[in-house]
Amino acid sequence: MECFEAEGVSLLNTSDTANRRPPAILASAFNLLLLSLGLWVLGWWPAGWLNPQLGVRWMTTALLIVAIPGFVNLALCGLPIFRDPLKSMLVQMGLRVSVLLVAVLAVKFRWPDVGIQLFYGWLMGFYLVSLAWESWDFSRRIRRRMN
Repeated sequence: MECFEAEGVSLLNTSDTANRRPPAILASAFNLLLLSLGLWVLGWWPAGWLNPQLGVRWMTTALLIVAIPGFVNLALCGLPIFRDPLKSMLVQMGLRVSVLLVAVLAVKFRWPDVGIQLFYGWLMGFYLVSLAWESWDFSRRIRRRMN
C-alpha cells in the first residue's frame, strides 16, 4: 500500500508537488485532526454536564488516547515494510488496541474510582468513531491505489 501517494504524487519526489494535491498521508492526518477536534467540541458540553469538576479532563484524556495512535499509524504507513495492505492493517490494529489496553489498565490501577460515565464511556465512543474513520480511510487509499 502506497500511503504517501495521492494521484501519482509521491512524498519522496517533491520536484513537482507544489502545484498538485497534498500527499494522501497529509490529507489523512488533517482529516484525523479535524475529526478529533470535532469530537472534542461535541463532547465538551455533555462531559461538563455529567461531571462538572473532571468531566472535560477525562473526556480529553480519552480522546488523546484514541487519537495519538491514529497519528502514529499514519506516520508508520509510509515505511517500506507496510507496502502490503494486510501487514499495514494488522500492525495498525495491533498498535491501536495495545495502546488502548495499556491506557485502560493504567487508569484502572491508578484511579480505581473512575467509572464508565467519567472515562470509559468516552473512550469506547471515541474508539469506535476513530476506528470507523480509520477503516474508511484505509479502504479509500486501497481503492485509490487499485484505480
